[in-house]
Amino acid sequence: MKRIIPFLVCLLAGIGIGWYFGYACPAAKNQRALLEKYQPLKEELETNMAYLNKQREEYSKLAKPWEASTASIALVGLKDLDTTNMEDARFRLTTLIAMYYRAHLHDGDTNLLGHIVSCAATNSALSNAIYGSWP
Repeated sequence: MKRIIPFLVCLLAGIGIGWYFGYACPAAKNQRALLEKYQPLKEELETNMAYLNKQREEYSKLAKPWEASTASIALVGLKDLDTTNMEDARFRLTTLIAMYYRAHLHDGDTNLLGHIVSCAATNSALSNAIYGSWP
């Protein structure tokens, strides 16, 4: 009995102090008021972000065939340029291929990605563009 009474007093004091600082304190009241005030703005922002994410996914799906064809054309052009010495054209083509490779490494056309990797194994300019530092 001697231990129960101090325990209950400390428990009630802890609950009271916690209630005051967690609920009844002016700072907590002010925070709740601010959260209620900005709740509609937060909901509107979440709605807009969901719409923008959906729109971005749709645009990405529409652009995939164009991106794949651009990379395949650039890859063919790069292979043809190996017979001549045109460094500027080579840089532009390797940049196009590297941009496609980095953007679609996990979700792109696997055949095209395989061709890019095999070409990068024999072409140092393409290998540097893909695996090197991004300009």
